Amino acid sequence: MRRPLVIIALLALLATLSGCATIGLENPFSNDPLTGGTDTTTSLLLGVPTPAGMQRYGSHGFQDFGPGGGRQGLEVLRGKVDTGFAAQIMYSGLQSQGWQLRLALRKGARAVYVYDRGSTMAVLSFDSQTLLTVLNIWVADRLPDGSPLPMQDAAGSSGNSDGAGSSGGMGGSGDAGGMNTAPQGGQPGRSGGTSGSGGSGGSSGGIQERNL
Repeated sequence: MRRPLVIIALLALLATLSGCATIGLENPFSNDPLTGGTDTTTSLLLGVPTPAGMQRYGSHGFQDFGPGGGRQGLEVLRGKVDTGFAAQIMYSGLQSQGWQLRLALRKGARAVYVYDRGSTMAVLSFDSQTLLTVLNIWVADRLPDGSPLPMQDAAGSSGNSDGAGSSGGMGGSGDAGGMNTAPQGGQPGRSGGTSGSGGSGGSSGGIQERNL
């Protein structure tokens, strides 16, 4: 008598699990593209402190040296941190190292900040997910006026190791951390949304953002 009861209980459990999948109650990490993270306290590309509790995912980024000899590439961090708090930590660290904030935009769970120091530029993009926040740090030398667009690989290509340092640009990496970082429902190329006055003076107490 016990065996049929056990079988019935197992069938009921399987039916419940399939029902949860149908209504969208799936494991949020079942398709997690970020694996193999290591604890970090300092950005390798920028040399400034990172928010506490974040991990670096080296397999999703790359490093190279630009024409000026400085580090360039992509650094991917993720952790359970508040986006606004994390942005402020990065702002304070970068400002202390002479970086100037040139653009600060935010829409919903996404935010992007552009800094420069001399001929080097840094782009920090935040993507607040269900439980964690992803921070992509792009660093490269500024291209001269009139520079052509670097050669782009075909969409979906996975081998791009030879294009990372060809012209100091960032088009050589086809792996941006396994995530789609393009803003949803917006136009990522809009230049009218810059808010360089938010921190360009070097003495501002925080980041002034402009919602799109």
